[in-house]
Amino acid sequence: MVRQPVLRHRAFRWLVVLAAVAFLAVNAVAFRHAWAMTHFAAPGVRTEAPERLGVWAKFKVLVGGVSLPRPINERTPAALGLKFETVRFPTSAGLSLEAWKLPGASNSPVVLAFGGYGGSKEGLLPVAREFHGWGAEVWLVDFRGCGGSEGDVTSIGFHEADDVAAAVTAAMGQGSRPVVLYGTSMGAAAILHAVHRRQVQPAALVLECPFDRLLSTVENRFRLMGLPPFPLAHLLVFWGGAQQGFNGFAHNPVAYAASVSCPTLLLQGDRDTRVRLAEANAIAASLGSSGQQVVFAGLGHESYLVAQPDRWRTEVGGFLSRVVAAFSVERPRETPPRSE
Repeated sequence: MVRQPVLRHRAFRWLVVLAAVAFLAVNAVAFRHAWAMTHFAAPGVRTEAPERLGVWAKFKVLVGGVSLPRPINERTPAALGLKFETVRFPTSAGLSLEAWKLPGASNSPVVLAFGGYGGSKEGLLPVAREFHGWGAEVWLVDFRGCGGSEGDVTSIGFHEADDVAAAVTAAMGQGSRPVVLYGTSMGAAAILHAVHRRQVQPAALVLECPFDRLLSTVENRFRLMGLPPFPLAHLLVFWGGAQQGFNGFAHNPVAYAASVSCPTLLLQGDRDTRVRLAEANAIAASLGSSGQQVVFAGLGHESYLVAQPDRWRTEVGGFLSRVVAAFSVERPRETPPRSE
């Protein structure tokens, strides 16, 4: 007859084994998800937004990860009747990036525009038309792995800071006009990281709905799927950063914003479920006196130009005019980004 202590010892060993198996299984799933979210796949159908997924679709995503096809450009500025040229320039990592350059007036600012996660520069065409209509020279930039640029991965704004710095270097090498950086979502986060890490010094920033912390935006997506963020969001951030060579928990645009000293316009929708208003408010607070926050009532994580064009034109156009006026008076010396 087996004694009771022996039974308890065996049960404990089995519990330890099961816990270890569960731990490894959860980490394996998180590793797979992080890989799928940061490595572009072959052309195909992209996974829908989490709030649009049905029960079965959510289950398949949890098991197999998302599908993120490599972003492509199907239209060019010519589709809007705009003249442009294609330019290429290198990053510090040796990747070649592609941009569309729309000429502007000789005394106008240069606006460099950067898109969001999983997007290409084609998505920036409406914004380009507005800035170009105000006389600006506009560069629409494909991040690494997107559109016409080299690469096949995304770091959700971390290494893309080098892409921003490379674009600024290329644009500033063509004159002394003020450089304004425009970014939406991940593009806005990459801009803040470029200012903080690469010491990029533009004349002004226009940022639409940047996330405050990588962990926050991942947690918000789990909430949209009706799932508890802990511990999967934390594991996803850990493995995503490890795969890309950085600490995902330290990828925090809210901290980068404290390094900004130029005039900054921060645009945010009060119904954004991917970047909550409280998170945007934290970035605004970190910007301090450099920042001006504008909240779009009733809007979520979307194009504010498309949703509320008159309001967007009033806020962004007015801001750009003030930047140009201040630059023409002060003529600050522009310093190129620090090389690594």
